[in-house]
Amino acid sequence: MQDPERPDECCADWKAKWKEWSECAEKSVRDEPVKTVGLAFVAGIFLTFFPIGRLLAGLLQMAFALLRPALLILGVLKIIEGIDKRKTG
Repeated sequence: MQDPERPDECCADWKAKWKEWSECAEKSVRDEPVKTVGLAFVAGIFLTFFPIGRLLAGLLQMAFALLRPALLILGVLKIIEGIDKRKTG
């Protein structure tokens, strides 16, 4: 069983799968470049005509909008943690 305290062990399967997909994609591009470019072109058209691209862009924009307040809150918590350590230590 994997130790939940060790993130490198926890993500080992994910990293291996990502490496496998990456190698498969690279092999596909090297072996059949025209087919790969064609698939990328079709995917681009699909994302252009269907609102998936706009939905993804909206989600990304919302994530970046929420990132600043989240970082501010985390910074305040770290400051409070540091003050608490100075008082107790």
